[in-house]
Amino acid sequence: MKRVLAVIPLLSSLFFASPTQAEVTLPSVISDHMVLQRDAEVRIWGWAEPGEEVMVFFGEPGSSEAGKVFVVADDAGEWEVMLPEQAGGVVFELRITGSATEGEIVISDVVFGEVWVASGQSNMEWRVRNSDNAQEEIANANHPGIRMWSAQRRVAGEPQRDVPGQWQVCSPQTVGGFSAVGYYFARELYQRLDIPVGILHSSWGGTPSEAWTSRDKLDTVESAGPILERYDTMLEGYDERLAAFEEALAEYNAKLNGPDMTREETGFPANDYDDSAWDTATLPRGWAASGHGDLDGIMWYRRTVTVPEAWAGQALVLELGPIDDYDVTWFNGEQVGSTQANVNNAWQTPRVYNIPAELVVAGEVAIAIRVFDPHGGGGLHGDAAQMKLRPADATLGEPIELAGDWRYNISHELDPADASNQRPARPVGPDHPHSPAGLFNGMIAPITPYTIRGAIWYQGESNAPRAEQYETLFPAMIHDWREQWGVGEFPFLFVQLANFRAYSEQPTDTPWSHLQNAQLNTLHTVPNTGMATIIDIGDANDIHPRNKQDVGRRLALWALADTYGQDDVVKSGPIYESAEFGVVEGSATLHFKTFGSPLSMREGDSLGGFTIAGEDGRFVIASAEIVAQDASSAMVRVWSPDVPNPVHVRYAWKDNPEDANLINEEGLPAPPFRTDDLPGPTDGRR
Repeated sequence: MKRVLAVIPLLSSLFFASPTQAEVTLPSVISDHMVLQRDAEVRIWGWAEPGEEVMVFFGEPGSSEAGKVFVVADDAGEWEVMLPEQAGGVVFELRITGSATEGEIVISDVVFGEVWVASGQSNMEWRVRNSDNAQEEIANANHPGIRMWSAQRRVAGEPQRDVPGQWQVCSPQTVGGFSAVGYYFARELYQRLDIPVGILHSSWGGTPSEAWTSRDKLDTVESAGPILERYDTMLEGYDERLAAFEEALAEYNAKLNGPDMTREETGFPANDYDDSAWDTATLPRGWAASGHGDLDGIMWYRRTVTVPEAWAGQALVLELGPIDDYDVTWFNGEQVGSTQANVNNAWQTPRVYNIPAELVVAGEVAIAIRVFDPHGGGGLHGDAAQMKLRPADATLGEPIELAGDWRYNISHELDPADASNQRPARPVGPDHPHSPAGLFNGMIAPITPYTIRGAIWYQGESNAPRAEQYETLFPAMIHDWREQWGVGEFPFLFVQLANFRAYSEQPTDTPWSHLQNAQLNTLHTVPNTGMATIIDIGDANDIHPRNKQDVGRRLALWALADTYGQDDVVKSGPIYESAEFGVVEGSATLHFKTFGSPLSMREGDSLGGFTIAGEDGRFVIASAEIVAQDASSAMVRVWSPDVPNPVHVRYAWKDNPEDANLINEEGLPAPPFRTDDLPGPTDGRR
């Protein structure tokens, strides 16, 4: 591919007229409102007729001067140019023409700032509108300097040159659909640096890291061998297995849409239905948090509201937040909305239903919701502020808040032992999001030419059953991305798994802890990485904790300190460095790096979360105390009378380490760690 090396001035009079139909094409990521990386050469690329000369004009809209770059498309029709370095904040316009093409492409509202990739699985995909304080956050999100480009989901067997996506400028109208972690990370940078921030968001829930890594790189990772061998074997006869799956899926969907599964229980939606025998649930809350985590089936909810006289005969809007998975909703005995299986990501789509004026009467009116969840979690799981009944005309008064007590009734339970009630699993193949390299090919490769500052990553849940393997898979993915982008060892910041599941008082040894440890080891062994520890802000009942503000902020602390050199930023809680045993008889002395912030405790009058073991590897609850610290380091002594000769220590080594309270003065927690290399529950799993 030919690259231009010179930029020459061009008078604005040479700009072409408004575009007609252009044969020169661009990737979707090069489009209106994009953010280009400041203080670096940035690549603009696309496609044209082989041998066609392409001209790229760039400059400030309305300025008397602009830049002009020329390139000739190669034999494959590919071309690229490198724009010179620009300071942050300047608004530009790009005009692209081809010698064999009528008209031009105009890319407007282009700003230079900081560009980061945001990727991973569902916790990176999680939207602002489904996170804590969504209503307030959305209302205050008037930040035109923050822009997000989001890739459509795309699996591919070979690296693709483009993936559909769209840049959006942050506003109350757009931010609800932004990746929450990506947005809150960007907002922290935007406010601290006073520079535009662009996020290239490319994520897919429930996916493993090997799907985000190129096949060429996976071929070099010994531990990935069984994955690749299994996948290549699966490709043999894949068409037959896919046909069988589609037949089974059709049968499954027919059952879900049959009369037994979709019936409306007699009278449930009616205003005068007596629901006094039903149980009471506080909404919003998922079924797991309400003690119904094993339920697959249908649950009805009812609540009576008092419609004011001023609303009678006026159109209303009913907002319920996201519902997992599907719902049919009634108001005043009439169906007013439904979200079913044909809606992508229905489980995280906020329900907003319009109620026609003719249904609205003053007085007591029932709202009824039939929630159907055929697998996994279920229920209403948004923010309390998302649940309200309001007039379409805001001058008619304040909304009626709907969060709180509702009556509920379980009307149908699917038998988990009946295989026909289980959604058939799609066979892994070239179109499956778990296929090795499939998401790299479809959603990462197309944006690797784009000049970036760094990447943020929130993933690991799907690899937890193979945590030992993640010790090599995850670093390989980071190295792979850096090689693919070709801009050196760019900052790669990631989120350690949050606290999740029930608290155990006794020492445990689970895959979750080993995955967290693999992430910590990556921090230690891969240069220019950072890790946001969030074991204090997760949710025991939900793998998708709603507090994404602190996740984004903690990632940003690493960027502000390391990438942008802000010396006043403490980027992390205390991180374990080394251990000495027997310096004080019967105890272990642990050394921590503190990043300039003294050790402290989140709560209580003593350190918790430590366990200790001797040569037998049997861990017991230990006592611990801070024994020394200075500006950059600290020491903690750990002991137990039950272990006179300790050789191993672990900290926060639980799925949900509520008792772990070691923090710094900024309130940032110490990440889980272990001093041992004893075998774990995922060893050998491939």
